[in-house]
This record gives sequence, C-alpha cells and structure tokens, in this order.
Amino acid sequence: MGKHIALLILSLFCAAAPAQAEEKLAMPKFPGGWIEAFAKRGGQEIVEYVPPGQTAQTWQRKITLEVYPELKNLPLDTLQRRAAAQNRDACTGVREGAFQSGVNNGYASAFWTLGCERDRASGFGETRYTKAIQGAERLYLLTYVWRTQAYGKAGPGLTPHEVDEVMAFLTSSVLCDTSSAERRCPPE
Repeated sequence: MGKHIALLILSLFCAAAPAQAEEKLAMPKFPGGWIEAFAKRGGQEIVEYVPPGQTAQTWQRKITLEVYPELKNLPLDTLQRRAAAQNRDACTGVREGAFQSGVNNGYASAFWTLGCERDRASGFGETRYTKAIQGAERLYLLTYVWRTQAYGKAGPGLTPHEVDEVMAFLTSSVLCDTSSAERRCPPE
C-alpha cells in the first residue's frame, strides 16, 4: 500500500510540475554563407559570424550572439546604457540612437543603435544595431556590426539596402519556445 501512495504522490508531483521551457533563438533571415569565426561557450556564450572571405581579425561585417543565463532579470535599458558608456569610452565621435523597447513573441525586447566615428584602438569606424531579448531562462543580445573607414558627420556610408537587410534580419529573429503554442517558432 505504501508503494502505491508513493507512486501516486510522485505522479501528482510530476503532473503539477511546470513544463520545462525550451527556449530557442530563431534567426530565419540569417545571411547565407556566413561562417562561425569565434566562439566562447559555457555559462556565458558568445558566438561571432562573418561573411565568406572575412575572418575574426579582418571582418568588415559581423553578427555577434551573446547569451547570458545570469542576466535574465537585468533591465534591458541597463544593457543599452552599459553599451553606450563603453562606446563613449572607446570612440572619438559617438552616435547613439534612441532606445526602443516592447514585447516580441511574448518576451521583453529592445533595440538600439550605436555609432563610433573613430575607434581609438583600431582607427576604424563602427556602426552597431543591437536587439536584446529577455527570455525566461537567458538574456540574448544579437548585434550586427559594420566596420568601416573612420567617418565624420556625414556618417559611415551605409546604403539604405544594407540597413534594410539588417533590419529584416533583426526584426525576424525571435525568441521562441518549442513547447508553447503562444510563443511559437517561425518556420525554418
């Protein structure tokens, strides 16, 4: 009899336990042919991708995905302020776009842009478009970066087509949950 009660209690506990979320960052418009140029895996993950013919050292464009389990509760505007402060420390000629926040596929998300007319260390100019998503399990930062010649007030010389492609990539990239009907993953 005791064995049956233990099994009954165990089955009730298992039935009442919440389903394990299966978070996944889906990037349906990831640029074709890009390769992994750098990866640091473990508790905090950072993966960088570059187009064909570019490397981790010689990139002119790259996508960086950062995943932080320990920062899942950090307010997204705090991340933007940290990134902007780092940009101000590293650059001569700083550009900062407005912080935009909302909900994306049921998760808190944010978007911001940062520009660096001339990086003090490398001498190059940079423009960054970042999307942050606060999942139930992890915080995700997805950044597209252009490295250009140093630029002035005229800007980095990006074409509207380049910006549109990056915006389509970032907009279509969503955090989804394979076990949730409300937070479905887009078709691959």
